[in-house]
Amino acid sequence: MRLGRRTLVAACALVAVAACSDSKAPSARSSAFNPFATNSSFDASEPPAPPPTLAVGDCFNTDHFAPGTSIDLHGVQLVACADAHQHEVYAVARDPDRAGAPYPGDEAMTAFADDQCLAAFEPALGVDYRKSNLDFAVVKPDAAGWKHGERVVVCAVHDTNFAELTGSVRATTSSSTTTSLAAKSG
Repeated sequence: MRLGRRTLVAACALVAVAACSDSKAPSARSSAFNPFATNSSFDASEPPAPPPTLAVGDCFNTDHFAPGTSIDLHGVQLVACADAHQHEVYAVARDPDRAGAPYPGDEAMTAFADDQCLAAFEPALGVDYRKSNLDFAVVKPDAAGWKHGERVVVCAVHDTNFAELTGSVRATTSSSTTTSLAAKSG
């Protein structure tokens, strides 16, 4: 009788499997739906679009910004300065370290960026930083970017209360341009 139970259990299992499977042969007209197909407009072999390059006079909004942090270029959307915007580029500086130089570290890079942006603030905006209702944020290279040759620091002004800006806030007599620095300050 023991053999009979095993045979019965095996037969029930076989019936259950057969009942759950599609026993029909595949039809010549198969469905066009393929759950594993990739979207033809997306090509995984193509790298994502590079972030925008910012220049003096560019206005932009960011997806994520927190005071005291560097702006992530991947979240930047350029907009016309005549439209409401969060930030405006007022200076661009280049770290003078040679290609292949070791990354100076986050603290040193932040100090360099802050020094450059503070020094360019009044000449570019026509108002002393301490007397202004504006603050600045920076775009600076991190260790990975540095390794790939990034040396540019971008200084962007924003309202201290994070109100949107409309129009350019740069001084009309300003001649801010990319600055190539001979030595780091500090």
